[in-house]
Amino acid sequence: MTDKGIKRFDELNIARLSLISVQERIPADYRDWTVELEDGDRRYRVTCQALPEYGVPHGIDTDISAALVNLYIDQGSPPDGVVTCTPYQLLQMAGLDTSGRYYAALDESLKRLTTTTYFIAEGWRDHPRGRWTNVNFRYIDRIEFTSGEADRLDASSILRVTLPQEISRSVRAGYIKSLDLSFMQTLRRPPTRALYRLLDAQRRDPEHPDAVAMAYQVGLMEWAQACKIVTDRPSMAQRTLDAAHEELIEKGFLKNVEYVGRGKKKLLHYTFGEAFIPPDPALLQDLADLGVTQTRALQLVREYGEKPVEEAVIRCRAVLASGFKPRSRPAFFVDVLRNPGKYEVPEGAAAPQKGTVKASRSEVRPSPQPSLFEGPSGGADEEGDGRLRAMPREKQVEEVMRTLTFLLRNDLKLQELDTLRLALDEGLEDPLDIKAWAIRGISSGQKSSVVRDLRARLSLTPGGPA
Repeated sequence: MTDKGIKRFDELNIARLSLISVQERIPADYRDWTVELEDGDRRYRVTCQALPEYGVPHGIDTDISAALVNLYIDQGSPPDGVVTCTPYQLLQMAGLDTSGRYYAALDESLKRLTTTTYFIAEGWRDHPRGRWTNVNFRYIDRIEFTSGEADRLDASSILRVTLPQEISRSVRAGYIKSLDLSFMQTLRRPPTRALYRLLDAQRRDPEHPDAVAMAYQVGLMEWAQACKIVTDRPSMAQRTLDAAHEELIEKGFLKNVEYVGRGKKKLLHYTFGEAFIPPDPALLQDLADLGVTQTRALQLVREYGEKPVEEAVIRCRAVLASGFKPRSRPAFFVDVLRNPGKYEVPEGAAAPQKGTVKASRSEVRPSPQPSLFEGPSGGADEEGDGRLRAMPREKQVEEVMRTLTFLLRNDLKLQELDTLRLALDEGLEDPLDIKAWAIRGISSGQKSSVVRDLRARLSLTPGGPA
């Protein structure tokens, strides 16, 4: 694992069901698949139907699908399921090359995810209600984008992707697991990344996601089905998996892989590396008590580490106990975590001890979203503008568009965001000046004026095409 990686998340249903084939390339006629699998006493069935010109999702689709979930979380998990971003931001989140060669692959991947339909019987967990349900959806419910070339993405496009309600509802309900995206991005091939994602989900109890096993056993041919490997030969299934196994052992995610038995009755026994252990559920509960959403709590623990977060919880509680009343408790906690020297524990105030874990809950309690100006990934600090100004102009434009898209995605139409991007690309506006001006206006409660003035500034029209 990297010393300080980008810690992200996976919706647990998607990860466990392995909706995307681990194969890097698929046969030309691989347009659909159906698997029937067992999970204890429960049998479930998953069917995938794709268009002939694209085939079933595979390869980098696992990276793109994971990136979409994380951009959705970064943008506050809106109820409409909409993610607004640039292709650069999506490729960056996926850990793929942003220099140009992946834009065509991204275009094809998004079309596959938009045109493929999944039917799931007794296999989709409605976690807040504690039941298994039947659902059908496309991974991308709707997609809009601007482009200089008809029907094809390019580097300057603006994307608006709508996730299906099944996925967005589950994410908002907190049915997610941590995903070490920085580790996943060190894995060289899409099959290894897909297998890592699947194994990391399968080691968890779907009804009690905090419970993580250090070993997992499965039938080889059943596992080949779960991975959507196209073969009925055990030797071929094993060969397809072996290269991924070797890399996952080399990287420390797996400690050992053992085959037991012969032929189609052969079993796979996985032992996981001890370095990949999830956060303490008691600490996540402490953060929930401060009003921090589960999604945000996991992100903070993974980014800063358990000990600094524990210390910030204790300091935060002590300051609150002194009578301090912040406007937003979750935003106040994040500020305490980032700036521990800014808040001294009042004299005579005893720092409360870390609480004990409470009974597991099947539903994440509603709580406020993080403060708007923490930014889509958890915020820009005071050094942010200096760091931004040192970047090449094209990187400045991407970073500023990421911030402005997050702040204005519900106020500007897609074509208007595209015009804003064009103005920044062509040097008609300075990216940092536009960012500072917009944030000043929005933070002072003048968002509608910012939108109106921005349209006038860029000659945008409210009735223009979206």
